[in-house]
Amino acid sequence: MNYEDELDRMKARKKRRSGKESGHADRNPDRKQKAERRQREHTVRGDRTYYNAGDGRNPRVRRNEQQNSAKLKADKKRKRRYRRKANLIKLTVLALVLLGAFFMLKQRTGQKGYWTIAVFGVDSRDGNMGKGALSDVEMICNINKATGEIKLVSVYRDTYLKINSKGTYHKINEAYFKGGHKQALEALNENLDLKIDDYATFNWKAVADAINILGGVDVEITDSEFAYINGFITETVNSTGVGSHHLKSAGMNHLDGVQAVSYARLRLMDTDYNRTERQRKIVSLAMEKAKSADFATLKTLATAVLPQISTSVGIDDVLPMAKGISKYHIGETAGFPFSRTAMKIGKMDCVIPTTLESNVIQLHQFLYDQENYSPSSTVKNISAKISQDSGLSEPGENAPSGGGSGGKKKGNTPKETEPPQTEPSVEPSTEETTAESTEEVISETTEEESEAPTKEDGGLVGPGANLPESKPETESQEEPETEEAGPGVS
Repeated sequence: MNYEDELDRMKARKKRRSGKESGHADRNPDRKQKAERRQREHTVRGDRTYYNAGDGRNPRVRRNEQQNSAKLKADKKRKRRYRRKANLIKLTVLALVLLGAFFMLKQRTGQKGYWTIAVFGVDSRDGNMGKGALSDVEMICNINKATGEIKLVSVYRDTYLKINSKGTYHKINEAYFKGGHKQALEALNENLDLKIDDYATFNWKAVADAINILGGVDVEITDSEFAYINGFITETVNSTGVGSHHLKSAGMNHLDGVQAVSYARLRLMDTDYNRTERQRKIVSLAMEKAKSADFATLKTLATAVLPQISTSVGIDDVLPMAKGISKYHIGETAGFPFSRTAMKIGKMDCVIPTTLESNVIQLHQFLYDQENYSPSSTVKNISAKISQDSGLSEPGENAPSGGGSGGKKKGNTPKETEPPQTEPSVEPSTEETTAESTEEVISETTEEESEAPTKEDGGLVGPGANLPESKPETESQEEPETEEAGPGVS
């Protein structure tokens, strides 16, 4: 074999091959530039280079230098510890969130303990539910979360108690007038040894709307109540703007929202004790209607009424209860003080607890089943002050929740006899309650109701402060005279 010839042939083949490649590159002048550009598109991070695209043989990341195996193992171990620590933190946070949610749920709808709410009803014509509003209703609502039993206690608004931290003694509803719900809660907690969880303040429109949403309530109206209720219906329509109509007769009546509110406000034919009993009756009947309502109705009730009231209770507190509404029921109801008498303190007609200390013991037995409750030193001191001002230091017998004083009365006290009534005709009609009769009914409030709040020197404070002292203040400030029927009254 001629090796030189073979060598020449190899050189020729190599030359031809290089010629083809150069010719191919000439046909694709951008190919080499693109390859170089791809090579440049990378990021260097530490000992690694990250490319935007691989070359078909290599992954998109390459090590820049020989790696120490011990260092690699240490890095991997460190990253594993970091991941474990991060996962532990996440699990801890999740556990805390779940624990907090469980705690909040248990506080409101759990199986143990009590939920105590103070309920205030104000006669607010201008929408004000804070300081300066007159509190007609002061009620303690206590819910046993284990059994679902709800107990209601009406605190008589004329009860003589300590109303502020300065040591002022007055009717308990003066605390709300002077300082809104905050001062009222402080006064109730201090005088009654309570730890109230929440509060709710409503005006009469909110109650009328709530009962209308529930479809009304059935109430037996006595003859004496019927003699006055239509006048209150007219006045309530005017003050709330909610339509209604007059009742046609005494006996069993299906009351709409305005009529139910009017029934709860009646006061002319008997005493304030009876009025609080009517208020608790309406609450009980509304609760029974709520238990039979579907969840959609209850949700509508909550969303419609809650925006109208001032409260620390939120929609998230109410809806869980609404889902389990069948569990809850109204148990016993009562008026506070249980043992009481009525007498004048200065110029005020007051309800005097006989004694406050003994009444607080009964209150805790009633609300919390605390058989051997011992009042705090604060309650004992307040009780001693009330005894000193009234001259009554001995516990008295419990009075009926609907009337009676439970003791010997001193001074001017509410009358137990009915004032002159409006005689209903045999066939009552919607035209019988005229502007004149309505005015007569509403303006017939006498000294059966308490006098206006006074200063320590006996001067008037609050609404009616500019009235002459010789003219006694009546509750016409709460039930203004109406000259004509309001919208929706028929």
